[in-house]
Amino acid sequence: MRNKTKRLLLAALLAGSAMLLATGCDKLKKEPETEKVTEPPTEKPTEPPTEPPTEPPTEPPTEPPTEPPTESETEPRVLTVEEEKAQETQFENYITVYAADDINVRTAPGTGEDSEIFDSFDQGEAITVVGETPGWYVVDLEDYEQNGYVSKEFVSGGAVEPKTEEERAAEASGETAPSDDANAPSGEEAPADTGDSGSAPVSTGTNTVPPSDVDTQYNIENYAETYAVQATAGANIREAPSQDGDIIGVIASGTSVTVLGGTDRWYKVEYNGMVGYVNRNLFSE
Repeated sequence: MRNKTKRLLLAALLAGSAMLLATGCDKLKKEPETEKVTEPPTEKPTEPPTEPPTEPPTEPPTEPPTEPPTESETEPRVLTVEEEKAQETQFENYITVYAADDINVRTAPGTGEDSEIFDSFDQGEAITVVGETPGWYVVDLEDYEQNGYVSKEFVSGGAVEPKTEEERAAEASGETAPSDDANAPSGEEAPADTGDSGSAPVSTGTNTVPPSDVDTQYNIENYAETYAVQATAGANIREAPSQDGDIIGVIASGTSVTVLGGTDRWYKVEYNGMVGYVNRNLFSE
């Protein structure tokens, strides 16, 4: 009897356990596991980046380029004798101009050592022009076979009044200086007045030097009485009254010499025992 009761109790326990198990499985089937719903992350709205307003770049003001001055804007360059001669032209028809001052006639178109004074024109004298260079006129001279050159700066296309005796006397006394070629150097390059100061030269003695063959050849007038003249610039003493005459001595500016004779262009002089010929435009009485 006791064994039957134990079997009934065991069976009841087994049945209860089975019911509990069945109930738990049911519950598990009815309540499926739910996942937590997650909302998509919301991004923080971003405003478009604002760039600071930029001003248009300003270029520094540029000054216009300065071009170097052209030759026409500067002082004209003095041409050499060779450059002047390279551009020399001869006129088919000669022209006449006038000396605007007392001006020198030179052996070449320049004022350097290779251009020697051998004649001159007084202010107002007519000049026959046979050619030209950029800065000089080529002129015809009656007393010479060779042409000479005068600076264009000191000539005029129209007639010019000659200097008065008073003007020449003032020049001779040193009150006014006569004009010369542009940029004339020292030495035998400066003009002097023609010696026409309005008064006769003062005699210094009797001329005892006889005429020579050169005097005859060049029609030199020998004076009965001598007188003194003074060099206004360095001057050459020549063997003959010509630019081609050999130089036999030199007279310094301010030196006095004795005049024995001459022409309208040359003096025959005696100096330190030498007798020769000098350009009279380089002396004053």
